[in-house]
Amino acid sequence: MKSLTLFSLFLMACQGEPPAKPSTDVDPKDPKSILEHAAYNTRTQGSYETKFGATLTTSGAPLNYDGGCVWVKPGVLYVHYTASGGDEKMIVRTGLKDAWIFHPLANLWATSDEMGMPGAGRGIQNPDEVLSVVARHTGTAKLINPGVVELTFAGDDIEKIMKEQASKDAFDWKESTARLVLTVDAENRLQKFTCEATLKSTAPGVKEKIRYTATVTLVAYNGARELKFLDDKKREIPLTKDMKAKIETVLKEK
Repeated sequence: MKSLTLFSLFLMACQGEPPAKPSTDVDPKDPKSILEHAAYNTRTQGSYETKFGATLTTSGAPLNYDGGCVWVKPGVLYVHYTASGGDEKMIVRTGLKDAWIFHPLANLWATSDEMGMPGAGRGIQNPDEVLSVVARHTGTAKLINPGVVELTFAGDDIEKIMKEQASKDAFDWKESTARLVLTVDAENRLQKFTCEATLKSTAPGVKEKIRYTATVTLVAYNGARELKFLDDKKREIPLTKDMKAKIETVLKEK
C-alpha cells in the first residue's frame, strides 16, 4: 500500500488551486485547448462519480486495485477500493489537510496520519487532483485522435512536478517516465484517462523500477453527492460528527 501512496506523489502538485477558466473557446484541433477546457469543465461540475482500476508491479507479485469515488465541488472526496488479498479501504478527504480511513478491526474512523497513509485520497484516486496537474503541464500534449490527448512526462518534467512533494533525491528522474491519455466527451468534460508510469527509486537495495498502470472512467455527472460505506454485514457505516462538520465547512467554500 505504501508503494501506491508513493506513486500518488507524482500527481499531487497544484491541488488546492481553483480551476482557471480558459480565455478562448475550445479548439478541437489544439490539444492544449482541449485539456484546458476539459480540466475546467470537469472541475466545475457539482459532483461526479468514477470507477478505477490499477496495477502496481515491482519485483513481487503485482498488486491490483479496483474501486470508485464520488467527488463533490469544491473539494470533498469519497473513495472506496479493494486491493489484492482483499485489503479494503474506505476514505473520506476534505481538501488538502483532512482525511479519514475506516479501521475495520477497531470499527472506527481514524485520520490518515494515524493510519500511516497521509496520501490517502490523493494522486490517481483523486481525478480533480489529476486535472489540476494536467491543466498546468500541457507542454507535451499531443492530439492522437479527435477528443483524445496524450501527455507525457520524463526526466526533468517529472522532477518539476514532484519536487515539492517527493523526498529529496527519492527518484532517478532520468530513468523515470509517465504517460497520461485523456478522453473527453461531447461536452468537453473528462470521460476517461489512463496512466502508465515507470519510476526508478534511489532507495538503497531497490533495483527494480516501479511500474504502474491505471484506468479511471467517469460514470456519472451531477448525481450522487456522497458515497455510502457498508460493513461486512451490509450495514451503513456512519461518519463522525467531526467528519460531517469538516464536509459542511468545505462545501460552503466558494
